[in-house]
Amino acid sequence: MQGPVGFRCRQCGKPSFDPLTSFTPGQLAVGGGIALAGGVVSGLAGAVGFFGLCVALFVGGAAAEAIRRTVGYKQGPLVSVLVFGGLLLGAVVGYAMIFSGTLLPLAAAGVDGATLGTLFGEMAGWAVLIGAVACFGAQTRLR
Repeated sequence: MQGPVGFRCRQCGKPSFDPLTSFTPGQLAVGGGIALAGGVVSGLAGAVGFFGLCVALFVGGAAAEAIRRTVGYKQGPLVSVLVFGGLLLGAVVGYAMIFSGTLLPLAAAGVDGATLGTLFGEMAGWAVLIGAVACFGAQTRLR
């Protein structure tokens, strides 16, 4: 391996601390918060229908770029897990915030469990779709 002072073996030439893939706890917390907030915004955008998918695409890219700039342009699998996991979880939370106002009154009115389960399944499918679109927008920024 070529090093600054000549050739070294792979074991001796490998740095013990890689600044491109190592995170401080503060960077992880801020990056996770940005990803979660971006996911919630994209999930809330799901209330407007198809246009919400376009908003989720934009928000996913903006969240990924904000995370990259905030944590110092880090790379590696941990960045992907941080961004995609936060966006998906946030999208589900945001979508649940919208439709909890729909399901709770129906449950209080005595609608049977099968109907509520079907509605919940459809809502969960849309939440995952919105989260996936946000992740696609993020992937365009993480290349």
